[in-house]
Amino acid sequence: MAFNFNIENDIAVITFDDGKVNAVGFDLIEKFNTALDEAEKSANAVVFHGGEGKFCGGFDLSVMKGDDKAEQHRLVQAGADLIVRLYGFPLPVIVAAEGHSIALGAIMLMAADSRIGKDGGTKYGLNETAIGMVLPAFGMELAKARLALTSQTEALLFSRIFEGKDAVKAGFLDAAVPQDQVLRTALGYAEKLKMLPRAAFAESKIQLRKDTIANMKG
Repeated sequence: MAFNFNIENDIAVITFDDGKVNAVGFDLIEKFNTALDEAEKSANAVVFHGGEGKFCGGFDLSVMKGDDKAEQHRLVQAGADLIVRLYGFPLPVIVAAEGHSIALGAIMLMAADSRIGKDGGTKYGLNETAIGMVLPAFGMELAKARLALTSQTEALLFSRIFEGKDAVKAGFLDAAVPQDQVLRTALGYAEKLKMLPRAAFAESKIQLRKDTIANMKG
């Protein structure tokens, strides 16, 4: 996993790329949390970028399809804790998703404040029902808060996967642009959002989202 953390012009950019689908395991979660710790101390906005042509395909299947149920539970809990942290993070969180964002990848989109994706040929959505799983409570409560009401049945019960402008309408993205503009557009959002008064932004975010966060924690 290639992982890079850089702060420039008060914007922390977190880039992660495993050369495949950016599956999330214990190591990546730890790296995310360490980067967020540093961003909280030294930056005014955060951008997550999954590398060229990708974002995140979900939890590490080597764990999730293994026989160790305790390890699976630990990984899901670590992922839940990360998502809760992102949703209530005191800085603006922007995602640049150039590629597929499925399962936990789509949940990361919903946890961010602004989400920039690709305008076609890229899949965004929650496939849990289709593969015989029930979306964990932290994901379900977040989806109920972030997805368009008119899209929730298709997204959560039918496992519909969205692309481009349909992903914007559903609530997975805020903008869909050509792939070569995804990161640049996300950085443009960050440049504007970093100017917001930090304390007011953080408190307003918590006031807006505290009920959902409580439900996500169960």
